[in-house]
Amino acid sequence: MRFALAFCLSLVAIFGAANAQNVPRSAVCTPENAAATTIAKVAADPAAWMGQCVAVDGLYVNERIYADADAIYGVNANFLGGFIDGMQPLPGAWRGSFVGRVTDCAVAEATLLNGQLRGPGINQNGRTLGCLAPRGPMLMFMTASGLKASGLKRRLPGAKGGDLTQALSDWTHYQPMLDIAAQFETAMRSDSDAALGNLLGNGYRAMELRAGEDTAFAGLKNGKPTQLKLFRYPDPLEGVVAGEACYCLKASCDRTWPIAGRDADNQPGRPYACLRIQGARVEGKWSYRLDPSHDMAGLVEPK
Repeated sequence: MRFALAFCLSLVAIFGAANAQNVPRSAVCTPENAAATTIAKVAADPAAWMGQCVAVDGLYVNERIYADADAIYGVNANFLGGFIDGMQPLPGAWRGSFVGRVTDCAVAEATLLNGQLRGPGINQNGRTLGCLAPRGPMLMFMTASGLKASGLKRRLPGAKGGDLTQALSDWTHYQPMLDIAAQFETAMRSDSDAALGNLLGNGYRAMELRAGEDTAFAGLKNGKPTQLKLFRYPDPLEGVVAGEACYCLKASCDRTWPIAGRDADNQPGRPYACLRIQGARVEGKWSYRLDPSHDMAGLVEPK
């Protein structure tokens, strides 16, 4: 039902009030009428490609397609937004060919917020899928073919790229975040869900997290971590900060800590579990929110 509705909306977006049954097949973006190009070319000059039906090869990870591993780790900007409807989240990067009509994520969000029927893309939870942020180009109603696991492994400390750096003790948020991380560990290892529920502000999430065995946090619950290290993200805005408190679940994580937030995803099998801590300054006072998320955005763990 969602896909059918999305398909109808795409036709309305392109042809306004035109009857979909009278639209020639050539006007719908398909592999047969797509212009072959590259992700790098579209990303370098989105305006030149806006509205065009294109076909590109790349790596699909978490609602984006990337030209290569460097793009995944932010070394270059060769990526486009895109979402494959009906595809369940899968770990790692998937190589394939992708077809869609180039549109702009900022325009998509503005259209969605204005409540317009012709909003481009598939919408869920108040945003357009394929647009992780309201900026940059995306492929509208993207389809994929030839998908196969890429075999790419996540990058380790010392490799190029990534958005995490080790937090130093002179950082304003260093001690507050370490204190929160210590409280979280204690609550995870306690005999009830109450302490964790109070810390998270969500009793159900606390119960789910403590009972679950399908995340890296199961290792934190069942055994004391050998190391705790705090990493920080670049500050996105004035008055907003974010860090990752990562607990080592092996003898040592010096060579295996994550270098990117996407790999701090708490997939089972990671040598660490990471708690995202986000801070915001309101009326001159900092407050922090805990995010023990479990997703599949990171690349496969090296063996």
